[in-house]
Amino acid sequence: MSKPWMIAAGALLMCVAPQVVMAAAESMVTLTMGSQAPRGAFGDVAKPGSMAGLSAGYRVTRWLEAGANFSYFASSGTHNGAVINVPEDPGTAEAVTITLVENWTVTNLGLYAKAFVFERGRFAPYLRAGAGTCSIRYGQDVSAASAGTTLGGVEQVNKAGFNAGAGLGCRVFGGTSVGLEAVYHEIFSGNARVSLLTTGVTVGFGPTGD
Repeated sequence: MSKPWMIAAGALLMCVAPQVVMAAAESMVTLTMGSQAPRGAFGDVAKPGSMAGLSAGYRVTRWLEAGANFSYFASSGTHNGAVINVPEDPGTAEAVTITLVENWTVTNLGLYAKAFVFERGRFAPYLRAGAGTCSIRYGQDVSAASAGTTLGGVEQVNKAGFNAGAGLGCRVFGGTSVGLEAVYHEIFSGNARVSLLTTGVTVGFGPTGD
């Protein structure tokens, strides 16, 4: 390569390289708020509910982000608010009519990866996948009763799960971005599977872009 070409190539590299390095070195904190819809067998015992998530990641390369996330899903049970006649309360041995309070919560702590595809300008479509530990909690209580009752209680179990989905982010100003995301979650709970689909709005915070 001739000297003029070497000088030109060096100048081009000096201009491009810092931008590539900065793009690959971005750290991001993302908040997600939205809804969750139970699927399969889980949909038979839980109603659609809400979700919230927080993730902290690092742009390992220009097209790949990896990090950790925490998610919380909440919904009422399908029998929530139902009025039930209990012929014999296990604790009092008396008949009682109760109004049931039934709820489900799922918390997830795990790792994730996002692969950015066809990123153009401010817009960044991506595919994502993750895995982690999920805590499934089922609560049953009584909001009203015709007589004294001992009914109610909580059950909780920890299981492994994974998730996969897609999203679209748009940088609005500086290092702040907003977007939409849909993720399918699968949790293995004994012989049954807990499945749910989450959709939400994302707000990301990172270093100020040019």
